[in-house]
Amino acid sequence: MNREVIEFTNEAHWLAEREKDVTSTESSALFGASPYATAYELWHRKTGQLPVEFEANERMKWGNRLESAIAYGVGEDLGLVVEPFKVYIRLPDHRIGSSFDFKVVGLDPNYHGEENVYRDLFRQHGPGILEVKNVDGLAFKRGWLMEGDDVEAPPHIEFQVQHQMLVAGMAWCCVAPLVAGNTPRPFHRIFDDNAGKAIVKKVDAFWSSIDAGTPPAPDYARDSDAIAALLVNDNGEEVDMTDDLQLAVLCAEHKDAAAAEQEASNRKSALKGEIMERIGEAAKVICAGYKISAKTRAGSPGKVITEDMIGETIGARKASRFPTITPIK
Repeated sequence: MNREVIEFTNEAHWLAEREKDVTSTESSALFGASPYATAYELWHRKTGQLPVEFEANERMKWGNRLESAIAYGVGEDLGLVVEPFKVYIRLPDHRIGSSFDFKVVGLDPNYHGEENVYRDLFRQHGPGILEVKNVDGLAFKRGWLMEGDDVEAPPHIEFQVQHQMLVAGMAWCCVAPLVAGNTPRPFHRIFDDNAGKAIVKKVDAFWSSIDAGTPPAPDYARDSDAIAALLVNDNGEEVDMTDDLQLAVLCAEHKDAAAAEQEASNRKSALKGEIMERIGEAAKVICAGYKISAKTRAGSPGKVITEDMIGETIGARKASRFPTITPIK
């Protein structure tokens, strides 16, 4: 496959290169497996109709700060020599691209631990990708699967890893999640040629649909905000659509859904009151099949604004208490 290797100079350069392709963090959307975007949303981003939002949050910031420590720590534990893999690689014939974290470039000659599959993979295939993940403990428990030492990542990460190996032309990858800040759970993946072909096929079809001006059908449950953003500007006209019976049906269903939502909210509020009355002042309760936590949360006096802002108090919060109910497994 024809490959272009681009050494980006700064974040702006990197983001500009990414926009030309479907990247390893985006291709899962084409399979309906991304928690971050749908195919519909991605289509409108790549056509410039929706903004590309890339704003680092605290989790991402600390993930980047810890990335090197995790990579070198996992490398030391496994007897691998690792180094940063800070390039952008593109398959220009298919407009598929990827960024990377680190790569395995050798075997540590001073390693005295047990031999492992990663050292064997390097001996057999040469350099491999090291994909670092800094994972919250609860997120790992909810979204990752473990059976013995075998780990299965969430689908979008499995797609990401296969995509990266496809683009880099590497046969293997060590995925290295550090769970809850202190528990490494490394596992490996071998490049699956069928997965690679499926990604190429999906991406080719995606760019063809853009060339044809034919967006994918929206997933209304997930794409309502994207649709609203695309139609944010009204034209000032009033239109008579009394003949559109389907629109009337949708309006009736929306009204019914809103009423059901309100009814459910009211019922939830009533249940909260009944539960609180029944458990009294207890901070924690165990009942048949459930654990209830109802600790008091401290109040806040709020913040007094300066005299120039009329001296109002904002952000005041009364002490509160509500039950958090968890099923017992």
